[in-house]
Amino acid sequence: MPDLLAIDTSGEACSVALKVKNQTRLRHVHAPLKHAELLLPAVRGLLDEAGMPLSDLDAIVFGRGPGSFTSLRIGISVVQGLAWGADLPVVPISSLAAVAQQLVGQDPGIQHKANPCYILVAMDARMSEVFHCTYKVSEAGILLPRSPESVSAPGAVEAADAALTVGAGNGFDRYLELGRLGSTLCRVHKELVPSAAALIPLAQRWLETHQPLPAAEAQPVYIRNQVADKPSMP
Repeated sequence: MPDLLAIDTSGEACSVALKVKNQTRLRHVHAPLKHAELLLPAVRGLLDEAGMPLSDLDAIVFGRGPGSFTSLRIGISVVQGLAWGADLPVVPISSLAAVAQQLVGQDPGIQHKANPCYILVAMDARMSEVFHCTYKVSEAGILLPRSPESVSAPGAVEAADAALTVGAGNGFDRYLELGRLGSTLCRVHKELVPSAAALIPLAQRWLETHQPLPAAEAQPVYIRNQVADKPSMP
């Protein structure tokens, strides 16, 4: 299995994980606007704990978004710098999938063999919108996107099979419309945010069918066309 460094700065948390052999270490801090300050010390700290030089890793995994424009740019700039300096490739993983992945193996109803189960992730995108995507969970615990990643007003988010769907993400906590939708779902884990530790199993699965990318191809996915302007009011 590859040794991986994983970084996600798509939201309010600065999240860094290091997987060496069978051990994963995580530094995850809710620290809005402090990604630039905290990110490199967290990386150095984890590498020092493991006694592992960065150049001995197989790849750097990054949460590609969707998420905050500024924090994504900070995180991906650090990823590119580290990858270039250590001559390592990179692996892009959806930050929304990283939210859903945390429920696989932790929520006992997620992999019920008799019925399909879905995870609807909805993360606060600011500007009165949410990033969202629905995932189907296979019996093997593999996340399969059931819908495209989207950004929309909270009231536009739907769950086609509410009785078979688990909600996840802070959008359910921050918007009344999603709170009402959440009351129709199996249950809601509204405390979940992207975690670098959850990027690692997704990256391992990705590497089974893809080659890692050169550092120059580490690029964010914003979804939203206008990343700085507020939507116009009707």
